[in-house]
Amino acid sequence: MEVLIVGGGIGGLTAALALHAHVPRARIRVLEAAPKIKPLGVGINLLPYAGRELSQLGLRDELARVAVEPTERLFFTITVSSSSSGMKLFGPTSVRG
Repeated sequence: MEVLIVGGGIGGLTAALALHAHVPRARIRVLEAAPKIKPLGVGINLLPYAGRELSQLGLRDELARVAVEPTERLFFTITVSSSSSGMKLFGPTSVRG
């Protein structure tokens, strides 16, 4: 089986790892437009399901090594109405822990 994955971002590389784990004989090629893969200095927010999938692919220890756990979460609620005031933003509501 030959598989071509277009995009070497987190989604494309995760797809390649998952496919390799389930179909080890597959010939997988990942195409990426960037000439070099390098750190960009930005963060990636991983929700629990994504963390679980990456852990199942054997990346738990590496993720734990580089992860920064949030100390505070902010939730915003946006309400859009047809009134003249338009959109209303309620929040932030801070949740610690």
